[in-house]
Amino acid sequence: MSFLFDSNVFIYHLNGTLGAYGQSLLKQGLVEGGAFSVISRIEVLGFRQSTAELEKASRLFSGLNQIELNTQIVAQTIALRQLRKIKIPDALIAASALYWGLPLVTHNSRDFQWITELKLINLFAES
Repeated sequence: MSFLFDSNVFIYHLNGTLGAYGQSLLKQGLVEGGAFSVISRIEVLGFRQSTAELEKASRLFSGLNQIELNTQIVAQTIALRQLRKIKIPDALIAASALYWGLPLVTHNSRDFQWITELKLINLFAES
């Protein structure tokens, strides 16, 4: 696996607001086995939208690896939440990236920058 994508990557892509750098990262992830946490599927598909929008999002997810929760990811999520106030979805996504040793592609770098072991790739900042 190459990257773990935060939920906001999919939201920007599906809304047509993902810039060229973000599109290139997403394409790279589709080719090289990028991943997402199961919580991202829940966040993206879990709100009212048209059938066409749901199908488009589902097709996007089908091209990537879904990371399921396991005991170690749950334990890491708890540890992160004990260290700092962090939303459960963000903690699950960060813990998944840490467990698999993947860089996290996100627009919300500020939410994760305190996790020193986590490599971040800012969705809108070419590196």
